[in-house]
Amino acid sequence: MILVTLLLMSTGLMFLVQPRSVTDASYQQNADRLATSRWIGGSLITMSALFLFMGALQLLDEASHHIGH
Repeated sequence: MILVTLLLMSTGLMFLVQPRSVTDASYQQNADRLATSRWIGGSLITMSALFLFMGALQLLDEASHHIGH
């Protein structure tokens, strides 16, 4: 679970911190590409944080289940 989370977070960071290359695309195309990559990177990091949160809740649920029986 931790490896998958690290993979998602590192991929999200790659989308957020991508190098800005000089291309022959217009300013609007570059701005759209940058906004899209930031959205994808933020979504991946948010998903991995929620994945860790749900894993922690699952572990707490399993631990409390053993206490009650």
